[in-house]
Amino acid sequence: MRRKTFNVLFETKNEMDILGKEHCMWRSLWYFVLSLGFFIGVVSNFVLSHLSLGIRFGVIFALLMIGAVVLTLYGFLLHGILETVGATSGNPVSLICLLGYTVLPFLVLTPVAFLSTRLGYEGVLLFGGTFLVGCLWMLYLLMRALQVVYIIDFIRAVAVVCFSILLLAITFVLPLYLLARLFCLSIGL
Repeated sequence: MRRKTFNVLFETKNEMDILGKEHCMWRSLWYFVLSLGFFIGVVSNFVLSHLSLGIRFGVIFALLMIGAVVLTLYGFLLHGILETVGATSGNPVSLICLLGYTVLPFLVLTPVAFLSTRLGYEGVLLFGGTFLVGCLWMLYLLMRALQVVYIIDFIRAVAVVCFSILLLAITFVLPLYLLARLFCLSIGL
């Protein structure tokens, strides 16, 4: 397990090519749960330390389920975008299999998140930076996964991921912006 994690994170080109040729849904799910479970567990156990252990495990479980559903739907969104632009050689099941490996950076960054919970107010900045690094690293692994499954170049994978993030931002941010704007207009601001 340690060797596989190292290979996916630091020898991404070769390891993603190998993983793309085999369906690895259960291993992918295992890495997803392990990576996000530890990261979310460290943070939620610190934030919710005054609550019972059952509630904390419930929060971790709920966040893992939400993350799994979101990542799966995002994978199908990426597959749809790539089919629309003509990259039809890919298999959505292979992409979903690789998505679990894209959250491995959070497993590596869990000790830093743990350290940030011990630092007080400075830890908030450290946690924010850690989370940002994890997200950027995850996006890089996602682009590599798209390259492997759809046999496209890195620039095209970057464009597809940026376009998908823009679509998600429009879907989630625009309604919130309109609601806030309507609220401000209703109270006369």
